[in-house]
Amino acid sequence: MRKGKLLAVILAAAVVGTCITGCGAESQAAAGQEKDTSNAKTVQMINGKDLTQVGFSAPAMDNEFQTNLSSTLEAACKENGIKYTVSEAQQSAAKQAEQIENMVTTGCEAIVVSPVDLDGILDALKNAKSSGVFVSMIGVVPPSKDYYDVVVNVEQTDLGSQAAKAAASWIDKTFPDAADGSIEVALLTLNNSEEATKRGEALAKVEEFTGKAKVVGEYDSTGAASIPTKAQEYTEMLLTEHPDVKCILAYSDFMGLPADEVVMRTKGIDVAHFGIFGCDYSSAGCEAIEKSKTNESTYRASGAFGVNFGKTVYDTIVGNVEVDGECVYYEPAFELTVDNVDQYLK
Repeated sequence: MRKGKLLAVILAAAVVGTCITGCGAESQAAAGQEKDTSNAKTVQMINGKDLTQVGFSAPAMDNEFQTNLSSTLEAACKENGIKYTVSEAQQSAAKQAEQIENMVTTGCEAIVVSPVDLDGILDALKNAKSSGVFVSMIGVVPPSKDYYDVVVNVEQTDLGSQAAKAAASWIDKTFPDAADGSIEVALLTLNNSEEATKRGEALAKVEEFTGKAKVVGEYDSTGAASIPTKAQEYTEMLLTEHPDVKCILAYSDFMGLPADEVVMRTKGIDVAHFGIFGCDYSSAGCEAIEKSKTNESTYRASGAFGVNFGKTVYDTIVGNVEVDGECVYYEPAFELTVDNVDQYLK
């Protein structure tokens, strides 16, 4: 090869090398931009490393948000020839930390983590990243880039506000002549992280969106072995402690739907004048909202996101979507109600 041609090749390689900065410690400067990998022999992550195996660590698989995340992430991996594994921590931070370590040992180049409790797995996350594994977090931003490469999240305040606004609209429509502060509302929350707490605080803004609402109780399921089961227990409790409650705002539909089951089977409740509002997307949530049109359900609306969330997670790992300066991608939230639920029913 002539020296001039050889020099050109070396310079071109150097230019490519300088693009590896930013997200994921050595991410490409073009991270977040659409790229064509159709002719590539292997899939590459935004840090330039090959991707052949992805592991997903879920807090539990007892709700559709996590199962939908897993199935859509698995489908994206399968479509691109990538091995996929999933583990369930059963709401134990210690078990999740162990699973993260196992995924590093078994050769996962990327690990997706939906944390049970962030503080309880920080050491495992840091060790994984120090080992060269790409760490993708779900729903929570760790304290520094020592613990993660990218985060897939939603603006928690926006999401909770969507549910609170839907509840306020329902209250105003259902109780047009109610006095200020006369419609009692209870909250089912999950304050297991700073981000989750933001969502719960936004749910409480129902009082700002309608003067008729008054929050009379908050029930936090943090630490429960089964969040849906705890949501049912808390619903039974709040209906006893606050028999005049007409509205429940839930952290997620995996809490709101179990609450609906309790309300629907509780004698003496006028279901036409009872409303439950949650967050997140699921087909079960859509079906319940559809049934609420005829009061076969009291689950009436949701602040939603993540219809194909696993695909979004995959896209952040390989750089198909744009992330911000902290390497966080925010999935847009929307209001899922009786008026648009037909578009999302599977």
